[in-house]
Amino acid sequence: MTYIQEYSVAASLPSITDHNYLPCDATEIGRLMDTTEREKLYVLIKRNQYLSILAVFRNLKTNKYCCTQYDFPLKVLSWFPKALEEFQKAPAEGGLHAGAMSSVDEDVDGEMLCVQAATQGYYIVNWSRQSPIAVTTAYKPTEISFSYHFLYDLGFLELWKDLGEKYERGEI
Repeated sequence: MTYIQEYSVAASLPSITDHNYLPCDATEIGRLMDTTEREKLYVLIKRNQYLSILAVFRNLKTNKYCCTQYDFPLKVLSWFPKALEEFQKAPAEGGLHAGAMSSVDEDVDGEMLCVQAATQGYYIVNWSRQSPIAVTTAYKPTEISFSYHFLYDLGFLELWKDLGEKYERGEI
């Protein structure tokens, strides 16, 4: 898929390759295991004014852990639950038009984010950061998806909301 780069792209944060050994500027603020398809651990890391989400899974061929990092402004903690709620509103309640697959892009602390529909869940897309899993040097935004089951049944959205409330109170 070809993407059009509409916004400036922020420099990548230094990569965290092992969720058990965080750099000195990084603090774990939450974690939860997603058992929807195969076990994947999501670890939320505060790095100054940024949030790195680490998706950690075991490579079945090598039996080693793989860690993929997705970076966002820290304010995504309070933004995402509200943006998701707006995305889910019916058109009659002021929501997006019927069949909409993406919210409008919003400036969240200088980075352009949106919520998009996934096959069985939602994406958070950061148009201001290059994807950590892009296979070419061509522009591809950072996007991370969460299944309905992980968000609602396994409690990831509740964890996210709790962290968002702490962020708003200045505790994170």
